[in-house]
Amino acid sequence: MKRTGIIAAVFVIATVCFLLSPCPPVLGFTGYDLGLTDNKEYQEIVFVSGKPTVFRGTVKETTRTRDNTEQTTLTYKLEGLNGSKDKLSRTIKLTTSIEKRNNQEVHVTTLDSLTETINIGGKQYKLVKDSVFFNGSRVVDRQAVIDYLVGNWYIKKSYEVGRGEGRVTVEISGESDGYRNAWGEGETRTVQVSLQGEIVSDDDDSPAVSRWQGSLRAVMNRSLSRTLYYSESSPELISFAGGFVENKREDQTLKIIYDLPTVTDDGIMDGVRNRGEETLAFTSPPEVKRLFVKECKDLRGHWARQAIEALCGLGAFDVQGDYFQPGVAIRRGEFIKAMMVVGEAVDEAEPATTARGKKTPVEEPYFLDVDREHPYFKYIQAAYRKGLVQGNGAVFLPNSNLTRAEAISILVKAMGLENLAPTPYYTTGYYDDAQIPLWAKDAVYVATYYGLIKGDLVGGNRLFRPLDIVTRAEAASLLDQFRIYLNQDFRKDRERVYQFSS
Repeated sequence: MKRTGIIAAVFVIATVCFLLSPCPPVLGFTGYDLGLTDNKEYQEIVFVSGKPTVFRGTVKETTRTRDNTEQTTLTYKLEGLNGSKDKLSRTIKLTTSIEKRNNQEVHVTTLDSLTETINIGGKQYKLVKDSVFFNGSRVVDRQAVIDYLVGNWYIKKSYEVGRGEGRVTVEISGESDGYRNAWGEGETRTVQVSLQGEIVSDDDDSPAVSRWQGSLRAVMNRSLSRTLYYSESSPELISFAGGFVENKREDQTLKIIYDLPTVTDDGIMDGVRNRGEETLAFTSPPEVKRLFVKECKDLRGHWARQAIEALCGLGAFDVQGDYFQPGVAIRRGEFIKAMMVVGEAVDEAEPATTARGKKTPVEEPYFLDVDREHPYFKYIQAAYRKGLVQGNGAVFLPNSNLTRAEAISILVKAMGLENLAPTPYYTTGYYDDAQIPLWAKDAVYVATYYGLIKGDLVGGNRLFRPLDIVTRAEAASLLDQFRIYLNQDFRKDRERVYQFSS
């Protein structure tokens, strides 16, 4: 009696595309599969033939949005590597309903239809109609300068192998978490898969059924990094000594660890497992952009020169003339404007126009001392809407000085991380902890614990100096560190999830 050598590991994983909407498709994982893309080529790993098989090709995505509903169609056309005749075709149609409450959104995704056919080594694996069960959901928490998301999904589906030669059932559960801000994006997915299959012998007189089981674990990491670096001007006869260059790059990594049966032409080898791991990786070519150049005479040799010039290049500070005045106290309105520019937390769009040609009503000022003609109006308005500032009654006092406690409280609140502070009766670790206002203590603790600030070492004691007035140079240095923190620290926090052992 001869058995057909069919493996128990059809592995076409559905891992919901948790994009932070709105977000260009190139910046997210594509669709429901264990695959990566560099925006030119898509690659995916499947386990149909008993060993990992890599496909590559194209994915076409179309999305229609109406009210709080999104409809997405993904069409895959993939081929095997090295000129093989292997092929994979797949079409997925999804509907996502979005419920909004305050600054949060809950997305619930349902599967409208899924068709799929895989051909490897002359053997066909076709999705069984009406065998698919799927549900997925995610929550998006939109803070002032950063969005966070967490999602879960589950899918179960079956494939018919050849012409009645067997069947494979795949059961998948997954989790996803991610973030997006002006200086970086990241997403990590962990997927657990269990597989059960049947192999039917080709003996017409006495067909036999062999059953098997397998399991897989996959981790997918994606990070988008936006950095600045200083480039000196080589010629001597030039109007500026150098300037900043923006560099943007995306990295994607997929790692799979599997434990499957071992299959030969004669069938499954009892007691012999096929264990191993596979990895795919993509790194996009860098995108570079020069920033505007602003050099000031009073910054030559200054300790905060690069931070100040970087922020001037971004448009966070408007400097008229040749002097920045780094030692002058920064004003509240000026700091809010700089922070909102660095975090790209202000919508620059013009008022919307209705179908009848009428523009939406102009936004009324929240504060009596910040009218629509004020140079920082849109920044202070946006900061108020996002809960970053409250003002002093009906006034904001945009020309007043800013304390260190106020500055740190605003930055931590902008990231939505103030809740990471411990329960009451803790200490920030600073020698002047008792001087920190209660309303700022959580923010100071979080900023210190997670490395945004370090304080000053004076006479062997580390001080925060919460009531000191912030200078323009200090504000620029703090905001530049805030920019770096949004890029590096969030990425490192997600990258640690990728490290797992077999």
